[in-house]
Amino acid sequence: MPGDALSAERIDAILDDRTRSLAARGATPEARPTRALLLCRAGTEAVGLPLEAVAEVFPFRPCTPVPGAPASLIGLTGRGGILISVVDLAAALGAATAPAAGGGHVVVLRRDGPRIGLRVERVLAVADAALEAGSEGLGRRAVAGYARAAPSGSRPDANVTEAGFAVIDVPALLAPLLAAGRPSPA
Repeated sequence: MPGDALSAERIDAILDDRTRSLAARGATPEARPTRALLLCRAGTEAVGLPLEAVAEVFPFRPCTPVPGAPASLIGLTGRGGILISVVDLAAALGAATAPAAGGGHVVVLRRDGPRIGLRVERVLAVADAALEAGSEGLGRRAVAGYARAAPSGSRPDANVTEAGFAVIDVPALLAPLLAAGRPSPA
């Protein structure tokens, strides 16, 4: 039975060494929660819109202009018998606009109140991304942070995910536009 005692001692020594080795590595990095985003091109910028804020996407078509509207409001369009105000996302962010090949897309937002759609040059993909704080890029108050897409089976545009993209804070984006439409108190 001395062989059994020796092997038990050896097993304990191996387990102790392994425990010390794992402890020396430090804590494993904490997995950051990801968020589902709709990746789009807005002008020359790549942006992510929270997927929970998106109701639908359809191809852009000409809109009826609204006199006296903010510069970023392209106009009004109808969809399924419902009137939608279409806002150019790049203009609302103060980013450089780019002519859309094929007209782009309208991302209709899920919200109470008037229906609002954001015109983007292109919808790229749906991706999971971890939100990071950052001070570079668009730097507008409508930007909630910056992200890189998490690896997944279907990769969105590799150039967008490697460089990262701005994640839009939809309520902050809409606040000045909705306030511009209200008459000022007399």
